[in-house]
Amino acid sequence: MTKFDKPHRLKNFSYSSRVSYLITFNTVKGEACLSEIIDRGLFSVPEVRLKPWGCVTEKYILNISKVYPDVFLENYVIMPTHVHILLTLKQVAAGQRPSDISKVIRATKAMITREIGQQIWQLDFYDVVADTEAIFQRCNEYIDNNPAEWLINHGKEPQSPK
Repeated sequence: MTKFDKPHRLKNFSYSSRVSYLITFNTVKGEACLSEIIDRGLFSVPEVRLKPWGCVTEKYILNISKVYPDVFLENYVIMPTHVHILLTLKQVAAGQRPSDISKVIRATKAMITREIGQQIWQLDFYDVVADTEAIFQRCNEYIDNNPAEWLINHGKEPQSPK
């Protein structure tokens, strides 16, 4: 998977479609305020150590399925400067309003911002529509491999005031 070089939203696509989505949202100015990636050695998986704002972020990510019963949290990682979440929109029960992924992410970011007490997120987010099993698996692997990729691309953790 490469950098996101497409428009933020797909034209003529309903973001309430019952598929999976890889969502990425970034901190303002790329501030490394969410976590640090710890290199644990050549044959070990890097450790993601959450900072206080990362802990708040995780709390609200883990709460998504409670607030939105038709949204299933498949996988996530909280990186120093951004978050990746893989969500699946399930079929809704009779009489239930289907969730829209854009509204779910906007509300989640708003709750995190409210608890932290300041704006830490860029306004938009990036998405990949994982509407096939192959794309879903690539998105899942992308999340799992992101901490190791961070170490390869960034080496030592960028310094942050938080």
